[in-house]
Amino acid sequence: MANNATSNNSCFNILLLIVKYWKTFLIVGIVSAVVSFTLSTPFFIKPKYKSSVIMFSTSSNAVSQLILAEGNYNEFLDVTQFGDDAHIEQMIQILNSREIKDHIIEKFNLIEHYDIDTTKEYWKTKLYKYVKNNIQFSRTDNLAVEITVEDTDPVLASDMANEIADYYDILKREIVQQRSKEAFAILQEEMKLTDQLIMELNDSLSRIMSKGVYDYETQSERLMQQYAIELAKGNTTAVKRIKEELLILEQYGPLYVSVRDRLFYLKEAQKLFQEKYQNTRVDASYTLPQKFVVEKAVPADKKSYPKKLLITIVSSFCVCLFTLFLLIFKENLKRGLHSMKQELKQKA
Repeated sequence: MANNATSNNSCFNILLLIVKYWKTFLIVGIVSAVVSFTLSTPFFIKPKYKSSVIMFSTSSNAVSQLILAEGNYNEFLDVTQFGDDAHIEQMIQILNSREIKDHIIEKFNLIEHYDIDTTKEYWKTKLYKYVKNNIQFSRTDNLAVEITVEDTDPVLASDMANEIADYYDILKREIVQQRSKEAFAILQEEMKLTDQLIMELNDSLSRIMSKGVYDYETQSERLMQQYAIELAKGNTTAVKRIKEELLILEQYGPLYVSVRDRLFYLKEAQKLFQEKYQNTRVDASYTLPQKFVVEKAVPADKKSYPKKLLITIVSSFCVCLFTLFLLIFKENLKRGLHSMKQELKQKA
């Protein structure tokens, strides 16, 4: 209860102080409002204009997946499908890359535009700080990405925003296509090696077949049956001939099976390589747009900074608050000095 009473008393004292010095607060408020309003004019602060691009990411990067995919419909392979959270994060990461910043700096000559002195130390740090402060990337609630550019020139701001969106598409295509070209080159080498191995194995198989081994399992079964029949008949000539054929099978049969099986697996791999070859060839040769732009940037006709009204209100409030603190300090000091004088009089 005592604390509440003290708090109420303090608030009441402050209110009395404001009423007592209301003219002072009025003058201070008017003066600070006039000064802050004047200082926020273009003569002191260059106004900035904001332009924005809103775009969506695509769901797939590979042309082959979109065009050559077979089977049931898959929304992630739909050329018209928007990207998900992961695609949005990838888009923002690429937009924040140094390569895009450097491209914008060079194309729009931002060193001169921002009046950067390249002879001074840390001029690059200052330049990139300007770029970071004036160019922002953010995701919207609808899984889109908004590119926002602020500049003292409204036309330049809109041009920069549109250029960032366009160059993102170029950069993303280069990344995807470069990866596809590298995969295509690797696949070409693997196909050459596979074709060479198949050719060599076919030659080996032809040499083995020239020895009389055409189908190891079938020949072995047939010769063993024939051997039993001729042996039962007592046909020594036929038995001798079959033994010679069995010796040939025994000598070349395992090699035949090994070469045949290896050739089978290599031909299966060759089919897979041919399918992948077609896909990577398409991806290395063609690319699709990597974004959907739903709103292009246009030059703004109204400045976004500074906000004169906001600056005036905040400045006036802060000055009045500071004045209140000074008056409280003044009153407390006055009461303290008065108390000291009373004590000195009583002691005297």
